[in-house]
Amino acid sequence: MLDAEVESREQLVSAVARAGLEVCVEGPLRPNIVGLIHGAACDAALVGIDDPAGSPIRLAPDIECALILCSRNTGPDMMVAARKMGATGFLVRPIRSKQIVPTLALATSIFREEQHLRRTLAERRTIEQAKGRVMERRGMTEDAAFHWLRRRAMDTRMRIADVARDVLSEQNTREGMSG
Repeated sequence: MLDAEVESREQLVSAVARAGLEVCVEGPLRPNIVGLIHGAACDAALVGIDDPAGSPIRLAPDIECALILCSRNTGPDMMVAARKMGATGFLVRPIRSKQIVPTLALATSIFREEQHLRRTLAERRTIEQAKGRVMERRGMTEDAAFHWLRRRAMDTRMRIADVARDVLSEQNTREGMSG
């Protein structure tokens, strides 16, 4: 529960408690908040802000949990601010306990899906880079390089992304030794 206004934060904590959930971190937004949230292994962060320009602290993509914005302000500027913050959910104040569980469930689901997509995209880039290195080093076509990576993954019972990281790591080690 993160909110600069003490009364608003207390209402939010009370609503969460009535919903039967645990509060991991409570307080105002502050520079070290991402580390506190990470250290507490929170599933979600509820952030209370009514002024779209009110949060100078950037939470996404550094925050490693779902982010739910809590606000009385439902105007277009607040929706833009919520998206920029990386919010995956929104609760309109005054918050009713009945709203919290379904909002948290949806927000955490959306967050996990986004995390999975980011990881998949990063792995795809790694595979493409490794494929390029294999093509260059072994003089293979793109298809042959991909088949080589895939075969190595099957032979070693590793994921292709892990094989790709190994290929890139081997190449970087060689470059470091020759440089």
